[in-house]
Amino acid sequence: MAYGLTRLLRTEEDWSDLLCFLAELDPEPLRSALRLAPGAVAVRREARVAGGRADLVVLLDGAERAVLEVKIGAGVHGEQFAAYDAWAESKGVPAADRHLVGPNTDPVPNQPAHWSRRLTVPGLLAGWNRSTDDLARLLSVRALRQFTRFEAELTGPADRVSDVLSDALRLRRLAGITQATAPPGTVFAARQRSRAGNPNICAWRPTEDGYAVTELQRLNPRTGTGTPFEIRLMVQTPQATSAANGALADRRRDWLARSSFVRYAGPGVRALVAEPEGDGFKKKPGAKGHPRYYGYEGGGHGSSVLLNAAVDLDDMVTAFAAALRYLATYPAR
Repeated sequence: MAYGLTRLLRTEEDWSDLLCFLAELDPEPLRSALRLAPGAVAVRREARVAGGRADLVVLLDGAERAVLEVKIGAGVHGEQFAAYDAWAESKGVPAADRHLVGPNTDPVPNQPAHWSRRLTVPGLLAGWNRSTDDLARLLSVRALRQFTRFEAELTGPADRVSDVLSDALRLRRLAGITQATAPPGTVFAARQRSRAGNPNICAWRPTEDGYAVTELQRLNPRTGTGTPFEIRLMVQTPQATSAANGALADRRRDWLARSSFVRYAGPGVRALVAEPEGDGFKKKPGAKGHPRYYGYEGGGHGSSVLLNAAVDLDDMVTAFAAALRYLATYPAR
């Protein structure tokens, strides 16, 4: 069953599905967690609200009493919580009964300050550990064990992680730590996703040329890459075209080079980087345009700083914090 649950519980949606299923098997633990009065408890999954769909809406005797939005790996995006608030106000659901449910108490990127962070996924799961329903009790015990493994993996060696959700949890905690100590003027992206869809952290600083950008990204696929994570150092112009970004990268090659960053960061970071003496640019002889830079069409262009396979969370904090400081050294004209 452990392997089966690992395959079935791979995304935030899967964990929300499980919480809904457990509540259908036995609603009493959810009633207790939400401090609801006696009555008939029901749960709506992916409940349609004005402008979006809430993960879980809990009803007591047919009336909406609480809303739960589960955020395990991703951050808050768009205006989803504004839509949920408007719906909750129309139903008389107070702010104390609007729950942003995370894997732990780590900040969720761009989280709404007035939503409750009292509930966590493992805390909710634990409520069914003594359920009178045999299936609910068995599932909750196994799922909680799996979640505990995620928590343990997020701090350990990157190449020992068994699930991408552990990587997402690692990056969320890393983002919170490094954002708290980043140099003034550093801007962090609200969404924890790269342009390729992979979990990442992206930050930038305005410059005279446009923007200096750094991004820490989980590589996809993990297997066969030699390292699970890389840091990208990039420049981007206000025009945000490949040609303009490539031309700017041509002018800033020395600053963008991996070796330049490593020299700046010092021996502590050097030990964490694969091929620290390299420039980190792509090598595609004969290609047109600016193929020697890592980056995105319409996004930044620059170098790749591959991290060694066995880096742990503390190592990644050290390396990415150095990259954030390095942005502030971007040369003025």
